[in-house]
Amino acid sequence: MRALVLADRPPHADPAALVEGHDVDVVLCLGDLQLSWMERLDRVRLPKLGVRGNHDVEPYMEPLGIDDVHLRRVELDGGPTVCGFEGCVDYRHGAGEYGPMYSQRKAAKLVRKLPPADVVICHCPPYGVNDDPDDPAHVGFEGLRDWVLEHRPALLLHGHTHPHPGRLVPRLGETRIVYVNGARIVELPRAGAAEAQTAARGATCAPAATASSGRPKR
Repeated sequence: MRALVLADRPPHADPAALVEGHDVDVVLCLGDLQLSWMERLDRVRLPKLGVRGNHDVEPYMEPLGIDDVHLRRVELDGGPTVCGFEGCVDYRHGAGEYGPMYSQRKAAKLVRKLPPADVVICHCPPYGVNDDPDDPAHVGFEGLRDWVLEHRPALLLHGHTHPHPGRLVPRLGETRIVYVNGARIVELPRAGAAEAQTAARGATCAPAATASSGRPKR
């Protein structure tokens, strides 16, 4: 199954044309998007799933028929299950309009409600995965990291941050990581991939995460 994934900046081409030209099965939106960038998506008759980012003030998901999957799991017809987690770490220091943001403590509580799935879509990545721990606006979620290492989804898709292209983290534990900025075509795992890899793992120890396994010191 093939997905068109959108995040953070205008896509390089009309999303509806990308859907048609790449034989896409589902559209996944990772937040910080604008209605004017994607107007023709309302004509796309495919599943469209998304989560909101910290700059998502203008409503676009409902007008375009995008199903908000924050803290929800959706099973794609003939494909994998997908769940989502919105927003980023709260960095606000003044007035202004923002989309969803959470303290690390609040996010850690919320993520416990996130049902396991084959694919996770999120705006902000887990802590230590393509983030910048020294930048309050672009540090990852600690609780989401713990959740991924516990539930081992097959794939996690995120935007929000600005990692160096040569330093992208490809995996966290057993989970494949894909960073998106703009538009990207991504092959999704088959249905039940997360359960299959957990069963295959059996009683053996999980491999070390490609990302640093350390947590921030308190």
